[in-house]
Amino acid sequence: MRLRVFLPLLAFLFLAMAKKQPPVTVHFHVEANAQDTASFATPVTMQNPPRQAFVEKIPFLTERDIASVFPFAAEDGTMGCAFKLTEHGKFDLDAVSTDKRGKSIVAIVDGRQLVDMQIDKRVTDGIITVQRGLTPQEIALLEKKYPVLGQTKKKR
Repeated sequence: MRLRVFLPLLAFLFLAMAKKQPPVTVHFHVEANAQDTASFATPVTMQNPPRQAFVEKIPFLTERDIASVFPFAAEDGTMGCAFKLTEHGKFDLDAVSTDKRGKSIVAIVDGRQLVDMQIDKRVTDGIITVQRGLTPQEIALLEKKYPVLGQTKKKR
């Protein structure tokens, strides 16, 4: 009898604790060593230069680290976006750009690999840019979720 009383309460608690999925996911993964086990790294096909490589399964930056966006049209007809990061994201980008110089960063939006970028210098400004590959729908979702750099807030 007690179970019948607590079961709806328990179900309500689980629903309240469930995380709402973000409208668009943005993940940045750093290149890993080929010797890393399958539980830490996953194989990917790099585009620049074309090659097989491994990236860490856990992203070092996600949509939670984004403070604002700056979308722009890319040369190939898709969209690009500069992401200004939070203080936490800025720190993580600085650390990765220092420790993993020469490796690549892979940008994945909504589970789709967009670009890979080679780390050639330390990044201290907290801005990471995806040069191409975003769709107008993804840009619209990003603009809805984050402030757009250079735009004033609209009055309601």
